[in-house]
Amino acid sequence: MIINGPSFAVSNNIDNLIILLHGRGATGDNIISIAPVMSKILPKSQFIAPNAHINYNMGYAWFSSSYLQEDIIFNEMKKSAEIVNNFIDEQLKKLKLSDNKLSLIGFSQGAMLAMHVALCRKLCASVVSYSGAILCPNLLKHEIIARPNMCIIHGNEDYVVPFIHFNNCMAFLTNNNVPAKYHEIKGLDHSISTECIIVGAEFIKSCISHL
Repeated sequence: MIINGPSFAVSNNIDNLIILLHGRGATGDNIISIAPVMSKILPKSQFIAPNAHINYNMGYAWFSSSYLQEDIIFNEMKKSAEIVNNFIDEQLKKLKLSDNKLSLIGFSQGAMLAMHVALCRKLCASVVSYSGAILCPNLLKHEIIARPNMCIIHGNEDYVVPFIHFNNCMAFLTNNNVPAKYHEIKGLDHSISTECIIVGAEFIKSCISHL
């Protein structure tokens, strides 16, 4: 399965890769829109936002639903993770970068997948989750092979992925010794504000600046 999507960079001297995973029903064009703002803080980053492999309404989805049985959802997540990992490996090879120069950003369903990929992938510098959730925690905890730095950002007025998932995510990552920073954004609904973009970019910068 081959995926692709828009990219953005302001420099020809790229030293790190940022993969952005969009939400359900959206496209890579939606989430790549945060790259110009982030690039002011991360000027040597290559941003790429692949479109998911499942057609969904006018956009795409990484998995069909979060209302199915846990084992069905988890198998879908693993298939999607394999597709994304293959895409990541291809991009790292093209840019001649190692895995420790990789960061993942996800929104909503894309954030759920980004965290899954990062925890089950050999190496990743950082993850930024916007309005995400940990799916299938009882199954995922047995698959963890890496503990990358994570930044969990969630609006407390999000009713699409309710704010309770922020607390559940915090508990899961803490219980599994995954280093993370947590940002509750007051008054924010299911969206990414400029504040969120800046917080995420500064976090990634702090994780890759010493590499």
